[in-house]
Amino acid sequence: MEGNGIENLARAVGERRRQLNLTLDQVKTAGGPSDVTTGKIEKAQIPEPSARTLRRLDVALRWTDGSAARVLTGGTPVPVEDVPPPGGVDADADSVTLSLAIVGDLSDLAKRYERLASDHHGDPLAAELGRVNERFDLLVDRVMRTWLTVQLERRMTPTEAGAAAGSPPGDPVVEMLLGDYLDRTPRPPTAQDADELRYLRWLTGRADDVDPPTQQRYLARWRARQETAG
Repeated sequence: MEGNGIENLARAVGERRRQLNLTLDQVKTAGGPSDVTTGKIEKAQIPEPSARTLRRLDVALRWTDGSAARVLTGGTPVPVEDVPPPGGVDADADSVTLSLAIVGDLSDLAKRYERLASDHHGDPLAAELGRVNERFDLLVDRVMRTWLTVQLERRMTPTEAGAAAGSPPGDPVVEMLLGDYLDRTPRPPTAQDADELRYLRWLTGRADDVDPPTQQRYLARWRARQETAG
């Protein structure tokens, strides 16, 4: 697509909305951004749409996951009707593989549950809702972190000194989810969760609190992953 990313997105969103015969308010009702936000996007007035906004555009405009993000980098959106519906889940004897769509749905569901628990603050079940929400959010966090870690392990290149140089530009969907994930203020509940998060940040070159022994351990872990994948 010609033009810059924002102009491409403006054109693609407007064309798709008219193709589906949706009003701005209907886009919102279908799970998209607010009518004001979508209107500004169609006018190229939002220079850096958030990851959440891009995902909501995919949902409301019936595009495959990551389509809006790909448009920003010069790609083309893919309508869901143009591809067969994915199974989303695969498994072997002792593991389960989740598609990006399933990971994204889990993340969105955790956020919706968090809002529900917040809305019922003070109700008799509020405390129990809060405890369930914390546990659910932790499980989703671990799934998301594991998925992102595997994506980065496949692409990052350590420097000769052993520190992570950061992953090269790749799938815009991965980059979008990674930025969205690392922009949070995580509170790892266990030492293992904290170490896993530090390793993820190391893979992106964002970890500034890694001592030499830990750095060597992370490098050995990355090399072991390459040997297993190869």
